[in-house]
Amino acid sequence: MFTLSLPLADYTALLAIVCSLFPIAALAGSIHECTVEKRQDEHVCVFRGVVYRANDTNFVFKAPASPKVEHIVFEDSTLSHIPAEFLTAFPVLKALTVVQTNLSSVVIPSKLERLYASNNRISKVIVHQTKDSTTMTELILDSNHLSDISNLTRLAKLEILMLSGNKELPVGDTVDLGRFKGLDSLRSLVLSDVGMMYVENKDNVALPSLELLDLSNNNLITTNLHMNVLAPMKKLEILRLTHTLISDLEALQLTQNNGNLKKVYLEGNNFMCDRQKQIVDHFNRSGVETPVDNKNVNCILGFQKENDICCQTAGLGKLHQGLDSTTKMATTSEVPTSTPSTSTMPSKMEKNKESAATLNALRNGLLVLTFVAIVKSGLF
Repeated sequence: MFTLSLPLADYTALLAIVCSLFPIAALAGSIHECTVEKRQDEHVCVFRGVVYRANDTNFVFKAPASPKVEHIVFEDSTLSHIPAEFLTAFPVLKALTVVQTNLSSVVIPSKLERLYASNNRISKVIVHQTKDSTTMTELILDSNHLSDISNLTRLAKLEILMLSGNKELPVGDTVDLGRFKGLDSLRSLVLSDVGMMYVENKDNVALPSLELLDLSNNNLITTNLHMNVLAPMKKLEILRLTHTLISDLEALQLTQNNGNLKKVYLEGNNFMCDRQKQIVDHFNRSGVETPVDNKNVNCILGFQKENDICCQTAGLGKLHQGLDSTTKMATTSEVPTSTPSTSTMPSKMEKNKESAATLNALRNGLLVLTFVAIVKSGLF
């Protein structure tokens, strides 16, 4: 076996050299260069395998000299937040994709136009743009933890805003559309599956450019949904109300107030079949389509398909007769959650069980009294 024999001074010098190499290795490991790829109709530069923790330093982010990089994508990466070194390296970035990277906050730089940040833990959005200088047109923040969106109203040029799956968004089960005041260029607003029960518009905010509003997959039972909240939105063309537990709809008011309406999505609700037919017929007469996303769905027991949409049959209507209008009968017409009892009278089996229990109680009581009597006679 080979053994290195050196004087102590030489060992010390060698150790100093080895130790001095470690910072260099650490720095080299912190250099990340993205790879340019063609995706759809644009070139993107992709960073892979980046792990950036809150207290990390000495990170370097680079891109090839050509072509010019305007859209950065992080894949298979973990970021606690957007690295400051990254923002410094790409000061004129136009698009950023950080989907499923474990972000708890995100930054919108001064020149950014599009941000795709779905499936993170984002509870804070830091905006480095003002209403006068904003460039943002598309903001995708679905499946995060947002509750405060007040600073997003600075993005006056924003056209697409997706907030679906942000369960902390409602305030007391309510989303007031007035919270989006100032987004006068907004064309598409997605608020599906945010856990709201009420939609309000206390200040009659117009959102003058809004064409699509998605309220699907929320528990907007009929008594909580009033079409007058949408009346100020005169350019509204598409309204998505799928899987919202509603059993009725102010269709006439909707078509009168929103003359540009073109499509209303209604599947997955609790309409009685005759009422659903009235609503669909009214929309058809008014030139409004009622498209169905999933025509092949199987209706649950007590529902049948009319106009490709599952609706409650008359028999089920009688079964539910007398229930309060706010009672949740099923999450959707395709997936049942509970079945209300058809009678409050106890069954014969239940009566027999009650009688047996009473008889046992009497027997036990008689035994106790007998025992007490025996004890007393023995003592006295």
